[in-house]
Amino acid sequence: MKKIVRSIGLSAAAMAFFACSGDDVTKVYETNNTTVGMDLVAEGDDLPECDADHEGRLIFVADSSMAYYCSADKEWLPFGGDNWKGADGEQGEKGDPGEKGDKGKKGDKGESCTAKKVSNGIEVSCGGKTVGTLKNGEAGESCSATKISEGIEVSCGGTVVDTLRNGDVGESCTLDAIEEGVQITCGTDIDTLFNGAPGVTTVTVEGGCTIVSDVNGVVKFQCDGNEEYEFYKAVCEGTPFDPAVSFCLAGKVVALTGECDGSEIDQTKQFCDTRDGQAYNYTVVKVGGETQVWMAQNLNYNTDLKGESSCVLEDGNGNCEAAYGRLYEWYAAANVEYDPMDEDFNKTPTLDRIYQGICPEGWHLPNETELNNLAFFYGRNDGIDGASSNAFRSVDGWRETVEGTDAIGLNFGPIDFNSEGEGSTFEMWGGSEVKSKVLYDQAHVVVMIENSSVMYVAQNKKSSEAAVRCLMDL
Repeated sequence: MKKIVRSIGLSAAAMAFFACSGDDVTKVYETNNTTVGMDLVAEGDDLPECDADHEGRLIFVADSSMAYYCSADKEWLPFGGDNWKGADGEQGEKGDPGEKGDKGKKGDKGESCTAKKVSNGIEVSCGGKTVGTLKNGEAGESCSATKISEGIEVSCGGTVVDTLRNGDVGESCTLDAIEEGVQITCGTDIDTLFNGAPGVTTVTVEGGCTIVSDVNGVVKFQCDGNEEYEFYKAVCEGTPFDPAVSFCLAGKVVALTGECDGSEIDQTKQFCDTRDGQAYNYTVVKVGGETQVWMAQNLNYNTDLKGESSCVLEDGNGNCEAAYGRLYEWYAAANVEYDPMDEDFNKTPTLDRIYQGICPEGWHLPNETELNNLAFFYGRNDGIDGASSNAFRSVDGWRETVEGTDAIGLNFGPIDFNSEGEGSTFEMWGGSEVKSKVLYDQAHVVVMIENSSVMYVAQNKKSSEAAVRCLMDL
């Protein structure tokens, strides 16, 4: 096989020869003679030892495209880069100047244009003159949906455009025990569920129908051996219940009566804090299209608190009057350890954070959003006492200058009393914390004062005391 060998000048004399010849410095030959030109090796590691036998030899290394010369000092000297460069040639003569081109015609100078945002769109100016305005499209009307007594009212641009009306209310039914069974009356329709004979597990009804089961407010019938039919006594958010023993509270089926510390309570108005056996009144409030269930009394819990508390009024035996409850520092209300510095600069925003705090299981401290929804809906909308805070206030306990109506049922009473047993201020904690400069040392409160006609959401030092009203988890 033929070898292709590259021959490179090895000395200054040889380099001078190539430079004077006018040919390229590097030439390529084809040869079968392995002694002609320089040797070729594949890798630099294949170079032999530079000794007396190899002195003056030139070897080309294929993997690096470099040539190596064995010098008299017994060292392989590399040839590459600038070593391949021949001597600079003489500077060529300067060419004749080209002919001058024809002069182009002078065109009109174009005007620059700018676009500037204005109140009604984008104004386009060229050469300092306004040439046109790209106007914004007209804003569409916003629409809202408001719950009304007969359904939902849809308004667009302040004009009522439609009403989605509730379906007709079904006729209520009554059950009366008679000697032979139970008589069911629905409007003008009357039917009878007869008692079964001894030892019989089903009851035959007039018309050849049989009661298959009567469980949790669902009565199942089967007539003439055909498919079963279900009769719902009442339904709560899709769950049937028997209205004789239960009722629907904010989508939950609740027994009509219950027990609290050995006493029976009406659970349509009260709930039991099983931690200490105290019963509290509650009220259901409609805020826009949402339902809120609030305690209608101040909390009076006083076990393992993580902050200070005191009585609104004492009963003379060192205990708090149950009707007025207690006042708590925010740490006690939120059930978090007291921190006099609150040097937590990197807290996650707490607008919608939920603290159960010292509220009973299934209840929590209202956050800022829940407080604002309550205050803005009733405090800023016509409907119940307009914008007056009197709809929130209890009927009794306030000074003569305040006329509370308790139209909403929250029964917010004063937490400060003078010697005549009258008060002028109500404050209630929320769970949302507020940053004051660099410290989270404040939290939201609901405030009503004697000489103000509105209830508003403010903020107060966590070390201050305020009442606690818990909100049901829904």
